[in-house]
Amino acid sequence: MKLKIKKLHPNAVIPKQTTELAGGWDVTCTEIVQESPDFIICKLGFALQPPAGYRVILVPRSSFTKTRWVMQNSPGTGDADYLGEYQYRLRALPIRNNVLGTAFVYPEVPFKVGDRIGQIYLEEVIPIEFEEVEELTETERGTNGFGSTGK
Repeated sequence: MKLKIKKLHPNAVIPKQTTELAGGWDVTCTEIVQESPDFIICKLGFALQPPAGYRVILVPRSSFTKTRWVMQNSPGTGDADYLGEYQYRLRALPIRNNVLGTAFVYPEVPFKVGDRIGQIYLEEVIPIEFEEVEELTETERGTNGFGSTGK
């Protein structure tokens, strides 16, 4: 399958699989825009157009867990009709500054332009129709939620 890609920045890097059996393609940061001490936008410098019936999923790399930054809308979705620049929006988890008491400080951005910051993969969108019913079929779990199935 071919996925259309349009470079929007001269330094944009075409996503790459790091191993033959990798499930995702690494993406590289082309530009970092720091909106505030705890919020940055990492632009990838390209637009994608998945085929109709598919979408692109953006996730952080596993090494991202070593930082105090999180992807704001993880996972991100690139629909087949979205033609804009792909980007990661990241939020820093604050660190309490014991010297100042209740003040918080934010960690520095853990990567720079040119670093691999995430992965993308393609996912099929399965068309569905919603069937409104009066009752759902009973199950053993029922309405028991968070943590109800044990550790």
